[in-house]
Amino acid sequence: MVQLLAFPGIEDNFFTLTLFLQNLTNALANGAVYALMALTVVMIYKTTGHLNFAQGEMAMFCTFIVFVLAVEQGWNVWLAIGLVVIGSMIVGALFERVLIQPLESRSVLAPVILTLGLFFILNGSAATIWGTNPKDPKPAPFPGGLDDKIDVITGQPNFFITFKALGVWVTVGVLVILLTLLLQKTKLGLAYRAVAANAESALIVGIPVKRMLMLGWALAAGIGAIAGAIIAQYRNVLDFNFMGAVLLFGFAAACVGGFDSIKGAVIGGLLVGVVETFAPAMFTFVGNELSLVMVLLVILIVLYFRPQGLFGSKRVERV
Repeated sequence: MVQLLAFPGIEDNFFTLTLFLQNLTNALANGAVYALMALTVVMIYKTTGHLNFAQGEMAMFCTFIVFVLAVEQGWNVWLAIGLVVIGSMIVGALFERVLIQPLESRSVLAPVILTLGLFFILNGSAATIWGTNPKDPKPAPFPGGLDDKIDVITGQPNFFITFKALGVWVTVGVLVILLTLLLQKTKLGLAYRAVAANAESALIVGIPVKRMLMLGWALAAGIGAIAGAIIAQYRNVLDFNFMGAVLLFGFAAACVGGFDSIKGAVIGGLLVGVVETFAPAMFTFVGNELSLVMVLLVILIVLYFRPQGLFGSKRVERV
């Protein structure tokens, strides 16, 4: 632990050292949450060019299943998450194969309407099955008690980092590393990247394009299942609407970083988290209610100068 040094006038300022560090920690933890959802958006968009508007509700539904297994049935929480991740990946792949593939050839808007319909189906089903009241206790992948924290700076006020925040950061880091290894070091990843780059050329050289499209949806569904359980604990809320705002900020993060970039999803999520946290603190007229407006302003600025996002690939059209 570090003892807080007394600087003349520092406690009289709005931004004390500890307040700034605490806000920064919260911003990066929130940004990591948004990065998780942005990753699900990127994994689907890279291969299919579609946006799954039901991604948040899929994660929400998976989290309720984890709740049933881990809280109501007493299973180990990580065993419950692992089984739900496997199940969600299978369902995500089947959803793409059975519904998305047949419909996308008939209409450009069909997949959009389909995912919007799935949004309402999952939302209403969760409310019907588990009720509309928040659930407590929630699945706890990480220690989440009042004393489960690391005190970094002692004083009035003190600065600490919770194990929940560390858990979110570690989860994002591990997922990014695993995805990078999968896409860069395996034949499966090479085929996935080939389809993402040019599906028609990949089909000519014998790559099973349809299976790679299913893989993208499966990976997104699996990441979403992990994200839902972690977000429920970190945000301390589990109800049928708890993923709505998170998905919105996840779309914002993917838009800023680039819809086809894993690195962009992470950096975009962190940037959105920083803007969301510090904008109301720096500009008191904004307020927490208008923090989304500031995030959208950042998106507009980024898209004005780089329509493909900070790390997205620029689309080249041959004529």
